[in-house]
Amino acid sequence: MPLPLTVNPVKLAEQGIELKGSIPLSKLQRVSELLVSSEGDVDAELVFGRDEQRLRILTGKLSCDVSMACQRCLEPVVKAIQSEFALGLVLTDEQARNLPKVYEPLMVDLDDNMELSEILDEELLLSVPMFAYHEPEDCKIDASYVEQPDEEVIVEETKPNPFKVLSNIKFDK
Repeated sequence: MPLPLTVNPVKLAEQGIELKGSIPLSKLQRVSELLVSSEGDVDAELVFGRDEQRLRILTGKLSCDVSMACQRCLEPVVKAIQSEFALGLVLTDEQARNLPKVYEPLMVDLDDNMELSEILDEELLLSVPMFAYHEPEDCKIDASYVEQPDEEVIVEETKPNPFKVLSNIKFDK
């Protein structure tokens, strides 16, 4: 089931609404810029409501498969992304400063609608890996060309001690 394009988070929080559905990955502009292909959907479970302190909150879970460029062979590699978040809906900067640390602030207007894709784009962007790689056996680059981290090798160099000459000097007492 597709998610709505715009929502009024304050009203949904007051009503305790839960939304489940999907949104096309292509609607998430900032995430799409990092991908080889923006085909597919993002599955989302969003819960608007109030917590024990009566703060308006939005909690959610996102999941999707994204196609990124493998940093070894530059061919597409599919990565599964999971994201969970908890946002506190705030109207002012002061409310954002006083928000409990378990919530990230989301600035909202009391009566304005917000693009749901902007909220989801921001949260999913935080979960996209910086670098993507195939498994070595699946990568098109021969594994023998890829440097494998070896065990740390300790090389002891024997440098001449500049103070050794002082050991030959005899002192009179």
